[in-house]
Amino acid sequence: MKPFIIFLSISVLLFLQSCSSEEKAPSIDVYEIRNIGLLSTSEYTIGKVIKLDDNKEWYKFGDRKILISCKAKVKAGINLMELKDSSIHVNGSKITIELPPVQITVFEMDPTSVHTEMEDINGFRADFSQTDKNRILRLGEKSIREHLDETGIKKEAEKNAIAFVTDFYKQLGFEEIDVELSKAELDEK
Repeated sequence: MKPFIIFLSISVLLFLQSCSSEEKAPSIDVYEIRNIGLLSTSEYTIGKVIKLDDNKEWYKFGDRKILISCKAKVKAGINLMELKDSSIHVNGSKITIELPPVQITVFEMDPTSVHTEMEDINGFRADFSQTDKNRILRLGEKSIREHLDETGIKKEAEKNAIAFVTDFYKQLGFEEIDVELSKAELDEK
């Protein structure tokens, strides 16, 4: 009789445990995505032509004009190390992830892709110095950075990051994956 009571008690306990609808604690595998770190999901090469027509002052005789072309390699993505424990919720085979905001991960202007396309100096004007050219390039870099949102790089990076995270968790066996943007990202839009 005693073994029957023990068997019945264990059966009832297992039955009640299986019927609970509590959210299960996520396994350590769901947090492995943080080990990826900085995930760049979109890359653009942006060209810019910078024109400078040096202002004529009354005491300067002649003109100085220059056209410089440059290219910037820009990558955007998300930093998965910023995922907090509270950003991932697991309920059985369903997982909800709140991604950190999309950011520019790389911005580089390769010096080999900077070219002086035209330089016109006449009168008694001096040539453009390397300092002048560097100042012009900084203006070009500033202009590219200011117009990044118009390129759509962040929206594309967001879309690609969501696809990557969805595939990642499908590989872990989750059937329903809901990827959301962080509140900070929604406020920017």
